[in-house]
Amino acid sequence: MSTTKATGSGETVTIVSAMDERGTLTVTKPTTGETVEVVDYADELLRERAKTLSPGATARLELTPTDDGTYSLTRLLPGGPALGFGAD
Repeated sequence: MSTTKATGSGETVTIVSAMDERGTLTVTKPTTGETVEVVDYADELLRERAKTLSPGATARLELTPTDDGTYSLTRLLPGGPALGFGAD
């Protein structure tokens, strides 16, 4: 379980690969194009919710970097990106 403190209010990310058997969830941050691995979760309920995220889906996550370059998921937030009408 994570003991890190989140610093942001969440970011909409794209799920690259679903959580694997080790608990690693891979996401891309659209703002930077960076693909990161989430390997730690604030609690077991959050981990279970993250298991339901499918590749290609978007989710609003609050991520905190860890010392080894991976991320800890501290919150799964409601909502997602606002899409404009009429976009092609």
